[in-house]
Amino acid sequence: MMITSTVFKTKFLPSTPKIAFNQVGDGELIIFIHGIGGNKENWQDNIGVLSKNFNTVAIDLRGYGESDDFEGPMNFFDVADDIFKLISYIGEKKCHIVGLSMGAQIALYFYKKYPSLTKSLILCDAPLGFQDFTESEREKFISLRRKPIEDGTDLKTMAISVANTLIGKKSNTWAYDKLVKSMEKLHRKTYLKAINSFVNSTHYELFSSLDIPVLVVVGELDNLTPVSMGKEITAKIKGSILEVIPSAGHLSNIENSVEFNKVVLAFLSKVGNTF
Repeated sequence: MMITSTVFKTKFLPSTPKIAFNQVGDGELIIFIHGIGGNKENWQDNIGVLSKNFNTVAIDLRGYGESDDFEGPMNFFDVADDIFKLISYIGEKKCHIVGLSMGAQIALYFYKKYPSLTKSLILCDAPLGFQDFTESEREKFISLRRKPIEDGTDLKTMAISVANTLIGKKSNTWAYDKLVKSMEKLHRKTYLKAINSFVNSTHYELFSSLDIPVLVVVGELDNLTPVSMGKEITAKIKGSILEVIPSAGHLSNIENSVEFNKVVLAFLSKVGNTF
């Protein structure tokens, strides 16, 4: 089946660095945070649906997509501040946060710094923490991503190698091509910074502190952050819900957007009725 994504007009937060975002819809605010190789376009098939009920905002993190580059390391608390400024700029006081992979890490850092602004968290294909990766798994992850950048490999070649490890079904050419195109837009210096922050994050200490509604989403075929890891995360978060997206790998929101949107809408409906 051919899928057609909606293209949204880019807006900019007049901050330093300048942050790009897409915004569509009305209702309670949802912020979508992409992963380490992504950008705001990764959420096109999600905000197009969810915007019928919510004010949806997908951002380019600092140094990603159309957002400005920045000096110094990538500090996830600085990124949380960017999101806070964006929420204030939009004129909202609270939001739901949806984060994929590294975006899930950032969602946790945002809650740590701004708990009163966070209505709920949706953690998608989230890493439990690299402390549970074997040394060979850690080295494989870093080498696959860092070495090609340092060696000057063109981004498309690197993206193809990464896509082969993340997409659940290689026959899903739609998701495969979308991931490759996404990674072709990476800012090389930011990507290297993000790898360091991703691997050295201590977000696993935050799971047990969550006292808001939390949905944990993981692709059935995710090899990087598998279903078993999703179960561990869910066990650490009191009252959290786990949803497994069939026929999807690490990019569950892209690989099976129909089912992803369904479980997210169901969760947010429950949050609205219960909390």
